[in-house]
Amino acid sequence: MIKMKKSEKRKLVAKWKELKIMSKNHDVSEKLKEVEHRYYHETGTRLEEVLDGKGLHDLYRHTTKLIK
Repeated sequence: MIKMKKSEKRKLVAKWKELKIMSKNHDVSEKLKEVEHRYYHETGTRLEEVLDGKGLHDLYRHTTKLIK
């Protein structure tokens, strides 16, 4: 099984955040589900858990020091 690169994870998280913002005005639920499913399939963790702050440090530790 090939592991997903950190840059690919970041892109998925960024796309998910963008879709979440768009979802306020448009119906993008199918796309959100696809991104969430792909992230879960590749990593074994749910995006919501990562965005709660439990896994953001590992994902972005080289880009910012503010996220812990």
